[in-house]
Amino acid sequence: MADDLRSKLFSALTGRDADVSGKPGGDLRGMLRAVGGTSARTKSGIDLTAAASKLGVSRRTVERWVKASQTGQGQRPSPAHAKALAKRARQAASTKAGRKAAIAARRQAITSRGARLSITGEQGPHSRDYMRPRTTQLDLDPEHAAAMLDAWENGGEKGFMGWATSHWGQDYLDDWRFGDVDAVEVERPYGGQWR
Repeated sequence: MADDLRSKLFSALTGRDADVSGKPGGDLRGMLRAVGGTSARTKSGIDLTAAASKLGVSRRTVERWVKASQTGQGQRPSPAHAKALAKRARQAASTKAGRKAAIAARRQAITSRGARLSITGEQGPHSRDYMRPRTTQLDLDPEHAAAMLDAWENGGEKGFMGWATSHWGQDYLDDWRFGDVDAVEVERPYGGQWR
């Protein structure tokens, strides 16, 4: 469950559809996106140079891995490289330094204009026992958007959910609580995805 929320938050806050499970047999492209980030300059959409640098291999090696993941043939990561890739992908979401690096590219855009945050899952006013599946949404001004990113960067899933519970309790409805989270979405304040 914690791994699932970790992945949802990582994808929503960084804009990377990534695999941060830490499993060596996971989605190779997703793990490379977690480690290297995204790039509009490559066909794969992965920053291959950054991924190669962080993994201590050549860019060409990473290109071969990506090609093998697409075609099913060619060079795949060795067991040692697969283990290192899975570990680095997990650390991108499970460590403070990893989260800070992962959010760096989007931080300025989100904190300068604010964001619209949607959370789908089991939630409701705790004291009235009205917890049920629903989607709630709040528009965050730049200050609150920065607080959201800081909470995730410093505390991971627990930090984010603690911030969300407090923020919803103040700006949505008193005593609001979250149970299982099915989805998290961060949009520009006037709708639409971040680019």
